[in-house]
Amino acid sequence: MNIQVSENNSIRFRKIDRKEPEWLYNLRREGWKAYNDMPLPDKVVHLWRYTDPKNFLISQPQELVNIIPPHPDLSDNKIVHPKPDISGYGYNRPDFMTFAFLDPELSQQGVVFKDLYTAIRRNGSGIEKHFGSLIGENFGKFEAMNLALWNTGLYLYIPDNIVIKKPIRLQRHPAGPFTFHRFLAVIGKNSQVTIIDDYSGECRKEESLINSMTEIFVDESSVVNYANLQRQGSNCRTYITQRARIQQNSQLHSIFAGLGGQISKINAGSILDGRGADSRMHGVVFGHESQHFDYHTLHHHQASESYSNIDFKIVLKDESNSAYTGLIKINEDAINCEAYQENRNMLLNKGAKAETIPELEILCDQVQCSHGATVGPIDPEMLFYLQSRGLNREDAVRTVVSGFVEPTLSRLPQDLSGLMKEMILSKLQGE
Repeated sequence: MNIQVSENNSIRFRKIDRKEPEWLYNLRREGWKAYNDMPLPDKVVHLWRYTDPKNFLISQPQELVNIIPPHPDLSDNKIVHPKPDISGYGYNRPDFMTFAFLDPELSQQGVVFKDLYTAIRRNGSGIEKHFGSLIGENFGKFEAMNLALWNTGLYLYIPDNIVIKKPIRLQRHPAGPFTFHRFLAVIGKNSQVTIIDDYSGECRKEESLINSMTEIFVDESSVVNYANLQRQGSNCRTYITQRARIQQNSQLHSIFAGLGGQISKINAGSILDGRGADSRMHGVVFGHESQHFDYHTLHHHQASESYSNIDFKIVLKDESNSAYTGLIKINEDAINCEAYQENRNMLLNKGAKAETIPELEILCDQVQCSHGATVGPIDPEMLFYLQSRGLNREDAVRTVVSGFVEPTLSRLPQDLSGLMKEMILSKLQGE
């Protein structure tokens, strides 16, 4: 590798690849500069109060800075093709090779679903104005790192007036000790789609870091369902940032489910940028052993008469811990908005710990807003009632927890809902 070192001993960014668009190279180089210039996030700031940012640093920058996303070899007979119950399927292999397949009928209608690097090279003019505009080099240190180093990614474009009835599924896998995912979705006017974003798999190394960025653009009068499922192996550290921009009379319904990994930090947010924009965010987290989950949510109302609702449920056992911070922000000129936020935490034993910080930043007085949070053990009266009806304690706890998370799980696609229930029950049983 041709590594160049500057006078201050920091590693310079690589040279441009011969097939790499200049605008993309410049953006990635600026990301690398921003990453190196920014200090680590201050733990005094509440967003990092409960998670050490050092968990997400990289130890081999001289190798990672030279990685270019590889071009997929479509002749590989081991490629997994879409199942009949989905419209598209995208995934990455341990060698960073990324594949995407789409129902041919949708391709004929102008829908594009490709690995991100190929899409940029072939459809660059349509991607340039969106890529990195929600999560760019100035967003944060680890977001800048992703911009510079992403090595696997997917791109979805849906034209106006397209209804995709079956889900588009993304399967994100760890690829070595450091994996940098990227996903860009651009949804046209009056269109509909369900996106399942599934992070899963064990890393072959002792530890692995997953750093992933997702940008979603929803144009007028469209409906998007987005499910983010994190169920990675116990040796994974996960850092995910997701941002969406929602235009007039559009709806984004998001589900965030956290079950896997050792340390997980997720920053999810929606910008309501048009009158009648509607964002509803639901989450369910189940931690066991010594797992650590840190979720931050944001609803930023930039337009009048927009609506948002957040409902996060967290269950913890053993010595697991979680932190939830949620911010509702309403601009001064965004009148007649409605915004709600609720976080409920259930602790199954004394060793588990949960922190919750709901926040309001309301600059307009002509709005309706509310927020609430609870942290506590299972109601002993519930357990007593169930045990008095013949259930043993383990079955009673399982029944209460199932009822606690069921309203959120019911919003997931059916196959994911069943999978989540099985994983939660396995954790309850200590398997």
